[in-house]
Amino acid sequence: MKTLGERLNGLRWRLTATKRLWSAGAEPDMTFLAPSPFDAATRGRLDVPLDGEALEAGRSFGVRGWVAFSGSPTARVEVYLGDRPLGRARLGLARPDVAENGEGVLAAVSGFELSVDPPGTALSSQGTTLRIVATSADGQQQELSARVTALVDEGETEEREIAPPAARTPRDDSGSGRRILVATHQLNLGGAQLYLLDLLRGLVEQGLARPTVVSAMDGVVRADLEELGIPVHISSIVPVDDLSCHIGRIEELVAWAEGREFEAVFVNTATALATPGAEAAVEMGLPLVWAIHESFPPEVLWGTFEPEIQARIESALASATAVVFEAEATQRLYEPLLSSNGLTVPYGLDLKPIEAARERLDLSAARAKAGIPEDAVVFACVGTVEPRKAQIPLAQAFDLIAADHPDAHLVFVGGGDNPDSVALADLIEASPQQWRLHLIPITPEVERWYAIADVLVCASDVESLPRTVLEAMAWETPVLATSVFGLPELIDHGETGWLFEPRDVEGLAEALDQILRTPPEERREVARKARALVEQRHSLPKYATRVSQLLAGKPNQNQTEPPRRIATP
Repeated sequence: MKTLGERLNGLRWRLTATKRLWSAGAEPDMTFLAPSPFDAATRGRLDVPLDGEALEAGRSFGVRGWVAFSGSPTARVEVYLGDRPLGRARLGLARPDVAENGEGVLAAVSGFELSVDPPGTALSSQGTTLRIVATSADGQQQELSARVTALVDEGETEEREIAPPAARTPRDDSGSGRRILVATHQLNLGGAQLYLLDLLRGLVEQGLARPTVVSAMDGVVRADLEELGIPVHISSIVPVDDLSCHIGRIEELVAWAEGREFEAVFVNTATALATPGAEAAVEMGLPLVWAIHESFPPEVLWGTFEPEIQARIESALASATAVVFEAEATQRLYEPLLSSNGLTVPYGLDLKPIEAARERLDLSAARAKAGIPEDAVVFACVGTVEPRKAQIPLAQAFDLIAADHPDAHLVFVGGGDNPDSVALADLIEASPQQWRLHLIPITPEVERWYAIADVLVCASDVESLPRTVLEAMAWETPVLATSVFGLPELIDHGETGWLFEPRDVEGLAEALDQILRTPPEERREVARKARALVEQRHSLPKYATRVSQLLAGKPNQNQTEPPRRIATP
């Protein structure tokens, strides 16, 4: 087995190799425009939308570009349409095109983006100015702008309506241990996949279901499912935006299910690779329970599909027995498409493996193996490195306060072979505090990092109810998190954790500083309260029982108490 140092060296080699590929002309995940100039006069550009571009009224649109300051990270980027604020942009996106012609590591992470909801009447055919106001951590400011107009459609838009297929006679749903068809997108490591593993474990151990899993992609979670005695079928990946392929996959799924005596269908996630399972459930006339974790508006998830595919998905959503969300804020995004079948049920967490791991873990040995001083105060950020999780802004925020806290360390667990990991690695290498910043490859063994950490940091600007936060709370590791979607429903600021506003590097730096100045005994008290909350609110047996009732077509039986609404600081 490779040592941690060997794994880190391997990651660094792969990240460097990826950078060389970009230099040779290979395209990274994000499509960039022509190389951007970087000089004293031009330190930013609005790539999308372009000046004079016509946008379709009533539809979402994206704002993307880059902005950099001399000697200071970008603290926030605010977007306005005329005088109307549209929100703060996501920061820290990798921009190797800017870095190639730029100066310093800040140019490499100078990208920003914002997905703008339909702006309504604020977008006119006469034109409106889109303004980008960027502010650095040391108070510098600059503005980018573009004149945009509304694309006027003179014709009438015919309302599309696709009726669901005729339902067959429902199968008998009485008794326990029903045969359940479970449709999901993939079986690699991730919050949604581990959520599903916990749920199916709870259903099987209580004798509530006999599931069979169908996934579009294989992964390491498959072995865990099969260890529980759950059969797994891997289907093919087909073009998700082609109507013929989409219908074909549904037909294949229905034909495959024929004769297997399934009595209900459970669909995990609203991603394109999982949605055919929902349509197949409607086709087969079975109770459908659909668990949606994504806190993105439906038009963002499905808006690029052919209209007929989107209409079919929306019809299945409205036809479901129950659509389950883990956060009220996420449910509200989908409410216009639901038919009084949506409900928020805080999902369950299996505490037994956590308790076993806590009992066998030697904290001093774990810190020594990881190269972390035993007396260090450690922040840990667990999750795949990607823009929405804001690891790069978190590293920049740490740099702003690190000099005042020489014992503080920041660990990122989730590095991979992608542009954002490359950019984060370069940012760490250029930091004056680089020996206190650690980038760890993606690993299934994250539990020791919950123990090593004094505080878990979740800096994401989009999260429904991240599993890493619940796991940290179960480990009695206090959490500092953004006040987005389900997080303020879970965390009572100052009592069971701490909250801060997203997309603000200065605000994040202040939050880190405040936590470091909080006495250790106070942090431990917050952690104890958080653990008690998880035990009470996120019981896996109770959650599995609730889902089994929904699969039996009983959405109104023993409603779970909804999450509390907590005011953010």
